[in-house]
Amino acid sequence: MNNFIIDEGFDLFMEDFGQPDWQQPADQAILDYYKGKLPDKLLFYWEKMGFCRFKQGLFWIVNPTDYEDELALWLGEDVLKQDNYYVIARSGFGKLYVWGEKIGHAYTITPTLGWVYQEKGEAKDIAKGLADRKIELFFAFKETKYVDMVDNNSKPLFKRCVKKFGALEYDEMFGFVPALAISDNASIKNIDKMNIFVHLNLLPDLIEIQYIDFKRLGQTAFGVDDDSNLLDLDDLI
Repeated sequence: MNNFIIDEGFDLFMEDFGQPDWQQPADQAILDYYKGKLPDKLLFYWEKMGFCRFKQGLFWIVNPTDYEDELALWLGEDVLKQDNYYVIARSGFGKLYVWGEKIGHAYTITPTLGWVYQEKGEAKDIAKGLADRKIELFFAFKETKYVDMVDNNSKPLFKRCVKKFGALEYDEMFGFVPALAISDNASIKNIDKMNIFVHLNLLPDLIEIQYIDFKRLGQTAFGVDDDSNLLDLDDLI
């Protein structure tokens, strides 16, 4: 793909993540299907770049259709009744970024820890027609250091994983064996390359899924009652 500026927000994203190093075109049928469901700006990204990989698999823009079954498993029936949700991106460690039609960035699922983290969301802004701006900001504020994971000594893992196992394919992720939520041992020795769809389907049988909201996590971590000025914690989990 030739270097070009898509918009200010995504250009900021690519300053950190670089150009895609693998791409799968999004055909017109997919674009038509998600028209009106997801922000036009996101569909524009798909049209320009397709579904794609950054940094050898550290971060991915994905086809939401591929994650429908896994999303339903992790969110559960009660949550699914509240909005229409879609996985729009994921990390190399299987973290899923979930967008809701009414609320915007609604959930961040961190399967390695068994966390389903409810974001503050942007329902008021989405209702005002600002979904395109919100998706632009979603990418603008992503940073490689927060998409990566660290080991028990706080050293980044992803580059070492790639050196050991090679770059990730579209259906692959790096996961912990045994599951990190059980062992609490984030060592490179406990990491393997695995099929992301198989892993996401198996994990709920091995660990307890924990549902966490922004306010409760903020109060626990920072001892505050007002979460209006807190850092966006989804980048820290």
